[in-house]
Amino acid sequence: MDFANMTMGQKKMLGAAACCVMFIISLFMPWFGAGGFSRNGWESMPSSWIFLLLALAAAAILVMAALDMDLPIPVPPFATSFYLISIPFWVTLAMLLEGDYPGKKIGLFIGLIFSLAAAALTVMIGREEEG
Repeated sequence: MDFANMTMGQKKMLGAAACCVMFIISLFMPWFGAGGFSRNGWESMPSSWIFLLLALAAAAILVMAALDMDLPIPVPPFATSFYLISIPFWVTLAMLLEGDYPGKKIGLFIGLIFSLAAAALTVMIGREEEG
């Protein structure tokens, strides 16, 4: 893969995919805790495996679109990947704003930032592709 010959749109797609991967990594970082108590995103999110699959699917779609590979199903890549990563973003935002958990930690903020960045990059790419 030659990054020098990639268009800016392809680089943004790979950046959005990397943001999805960073969201997945943030699931295993501490999200909440106080004193000796700590919970990571995997333990804190309801049905966390669903959000893991959503982020993985969004990353896979973005990488396939960046490398000009055909998707196995006929879906619009940018709208689909935006939808897939926006669900973890909204759930992470809701967990940040919810007051039931003690002490918000760095993993929660990293997850929120990278899911937002992936969604924003996907919207930017989709708008550029439309015209």
